[in-house]
Amino acid sequence: TKDFIDANLSVRVTLDWYFDAMERGLAELFAEAGEEENLEVCVIGHSIGGWVARAYLGGLGGSSTAVYRLAREKITSLVTLGTPHTSPESALVDQTRGLLREIESSPECSSQSLADRGIKVTCVGSSGLSGKIITTDIEELIAATSYLPLVGRLGEDVTGDGIVPTELAFMESPARRVEIEKCSETGSAVRHAHVLPTPWNLLDGSAPSLSLPEDIVWYGSPGVLGQWLDYVE
Repeated sequence: TKDFIDANLSVRVTLDWYFDAMERGLAELFAEAGEEENLEVCVIGHSIGGWVARAYLGGLGGSSTAVYRLAREKITSLVTLGTPHTSPESALVDQTRGLLREIESSPECSSQSLADRGIKVTCVGSSGLSGKIITTDIEELIAATSYLPLVGRLGEDVTGDGIVPTELAFMESPARRVEIEKCSETGSAVRHAHVLPTPWNLLDGSAPSLSLPEDIVWYGSPGVLGQWLDYVE
């Protein structure tokens, strides 16, 4: 579409499926909790899920349902894992085609606005993997092909989780910043995910992804969880 080509996609229109899925999940949670007055909910979003949650909490989904109104009352924290929160001018291409730019520029989606509504934001990012074009390490090569379009450069100062550069993984203050380099148990670098998407995921978002070897460490691995789990409030 023209909006895609112009990198001017609408968050409300493009992400409606994700917002609907969030509301279904929240509706189930609230139904299970019943009349519990002291219910407090933490939303944890990985990768794109982090800025989808940020957009939903900031009202960009345009929801006016009872579930959304209750979510505004009960959600007390947001934790994002390996989520790109900014789309810098230096980027060679806008991979979100304007979606992240709209979220980032919306005052209601800022960490200060969320904090003013009682939502503590914590951003978790990895600095474990560097990206290199000339290398025999396939992970460094894959990281380079991800980092370069997103920040427009490579170098010793450009690290990340193999997909998302560290410098893009954090929101502005008062959001809390948790930068992780290695697993405390194995010493392995913390990677973006422990699975790979398959062509089937394009047809069915709930289809299983391809599992990576068990020694691949990511944000949800033992030895990594403990480095950010205390921020779930």
